[in-house]
Amino acid sequence: MNENFIINRFFKNRPKSYGNFLVLIGVLILTPDTMVMRFSNLDRWPLMGWRGVLMGITLLIFWSLFQHSNTFKKINSIYSWQGVIVIIAFAINSVTFTLGIQETSVMVVLTAVATMPVFAAIFSIFLMKESQGWVSWATIIFAMVGVIIVVSDGNNAIGQPDGSSILGAVYGCITASGLALAFTMARKYKELEVIPAAAIGALLSGIFGFLLSAEDSIFIAPLWTIITMGILILPVSFGLISIAPRYTTSAIVSLVMLLEMVIGPFWVWLAVGEKPSITMIIGAFLVVTVIFFHIIRTQFYLKE
Repeated sequence: MNENFIINRFFKNRPKSYGNFLVLIGVLILTPDTMVMRFSNLDRWPLMGWRGVLMGITLLIFWSLFQHSNTFKKINSIYSWQGVIVIIAFAINSVTFTLGIQETSVMVVLTAVATMPVFAAIFSIFLMKESQGWVSWATIIFAMVGVIIVVSDGNNAIGQPDGSSILGAVYGCITASGLALAFTMARKYKELEVIPAAAIGALLSGIFGFLLSAEDSIFIAPLWTIITMGILILPVSFGLISIAPRYTTSAIVSLVMLLEMVIGPFWVWLAVGEKPSITMIIGAFLVVTVIFFHIIRTQFYLKE
């Protein structure tokens, strides 16, 4: 059953609704990811290894199953300097996100990752030659202020790892900038195949994680956590989110992805008792609010 059949059967003449459905399901599947990471009790390197290798293999299998034409041309699209940049960006994302979640509170990291549209706006200046007005720059400033508020009180979260909230936020911002770079590159160079590039990047990060892992620390996680993260949550959610922009706007995708920052910490709070402080919640709310209105303004009211 391919995606064209699904559109014809359930979303005939409503491709935008199909795209909205894909991104919503993809983000909802993604939201418990950080909770399962906590349940795994793995150290950062074996956690990175399992997530990267299993996600990469599963994504490549899924992608190959849904390819019915021009497969070699699509694969060759990533053997270019643009493809290499996207692969490296995804590899770095996988590394820094895992390091961030293991370093500090989930809310600190996800708040920083939520600034991805901000970094996308910056990259679009250089790659897409798109200008940013003063309101866009004000959005960037206020979003970063929100991140600073969360980080400044990050050490007061209950049940968080005993790491640095500043370093965790830096990891989150690197993740956000890497994702923004990868998707901006894919937006400019439409012939690039994002899914196999992401799969290769994930595989590289996984191999890197296993190389740095102590041998006796690799197989201590509950099997269900490894399978859930590497075979279900990551490849399925990313696959759906990557397909969605074909049918709906990037603005809708960005808006729905903000749900991850709202729901993700709630799952962790509910499951393992990692509770953010009121100040952190206020800072996160500021980030969500300014990015929400930025996307609404630039994508639905302005034709930039």
